[in-house]
Amino acid sequence: MIVINAVKIVAIGDSVTYGFPYSPEQSWLYFTAKELAIEQVNSGVNGDTTSGMLSRFASDVCRHKPSYVIIMGGTNDAYEGLEVSQVVGNIKKMVQLARDNQITPIIGLPIPCNDWSAEILLGECREAMQEYAVNNGLNYIDFYAAMVDEETAEIKSGLHCDGVHPNEAGYRAMADVAIKALQNLL
Repeated sequence: MIVINAVKIVAIGDSVTYGFPYSPEQSWLYFTAKELAIEQVNSGVNGDTTSGMLSRFASDVCRHKPSYVIIMGGTNDAYEGLEVSQVVGNIKKMVQLARDNQITPIIGLPIPCNDWSAEILLGECREAMQEYAVNNGLNYIDFYAAMVDEETAEIKSGLHCDGVHPNEAGYRAMADVAIKALQNLL
């Protein structure tokens, strides 16, 4: 079988990319790739920060030679109290590494978390990431909008297992958003 114009997507991120508390086969990325019939590599690492993602970008993204990379991080950075400029700086460096390797970068806007002190910082990061994407002609996937309860600013009831990580319904909701966003690109 000859595959012409095969699309491969790598997603780099933390536990929400990985599919915690389940497995990568129950992640939003898996459901997305299955629906779109594209090859995927899940480079989500539980507990990772954007600094960790940046340090493993060459081995976990570039070596796979994907068409696209979805970069989504910041939640663990917010829990650690890192400055927004540092988090966004790491995202920008990953975007540049992707471009330097002829990989189309896509920024994933992190989902909400129910820890208010972390969410304040994460919200600032999310806003800065979206602004960076818009100002630089980058595509982004708004996972936040799909998962947030507008009244409480927390993860929608029924879509999470612990206030931070999606449950199966949450991962499927994230996949629905990713599918719509990627259908416009592919």
